Amino acid sequence: MLALYLTIWMSLALFVAGETGRSLSRRSPPPAWAWWSFTLGLVLALVHTILAFDVVHNWVHDDAVLATAQQTQAMFGVRVGWGVYVNYVFYIVWLADAVGWRLSPDLARRPRAVTWTLRAFYLLIIFNGAVVFAAGWRRVLGLLLVSWLVRVWTLRQAG
Repeated sequence: MLALYLTIWMSLALFVAGETGRSLSRRSPPPAWAWWSFTLGLVLALVHTILAFDVVHNWVHDDAVLATAQQTQAMFGVRVGWGVYVNYVFYIVWLADAVGWRLSPDLARRPRAVTWTLRAFYLLIIFNGAVVFAAGWRRVLGLLLVSWLVRVWTLRQAG
């Protein structure tokens, strides 16, 4: 189970590092290490999901949906398991963003509406996973990561 926690928290830390490099860079394109961090974060998130399906759900997709529904019911009083599918969308968006960044590293040309839509989506997913559905020290760590992410996304606009 330790590998489950390590892969997802390292993934989130790498996502945040990549977004930090991408958002705070004064040059365009951003430094190469930012893309590598961002992309390695995705790889580790996928490893986390594979481990979860293997270790926790015994490769039974319906079990993952049921477990998600139970967690959602415990948290919000509503029994829905579609959060599993939202995670798949999250990974697809993350992959598309990484590929788009790689193919066109001059992100300054990307429409601001696209950038902020992606950021809002990422924030929603990460906040729920790392804060709402986390407990104890993991919730504190999630709050720190989310706070830093919001700060780096807004710092350049304020300056």
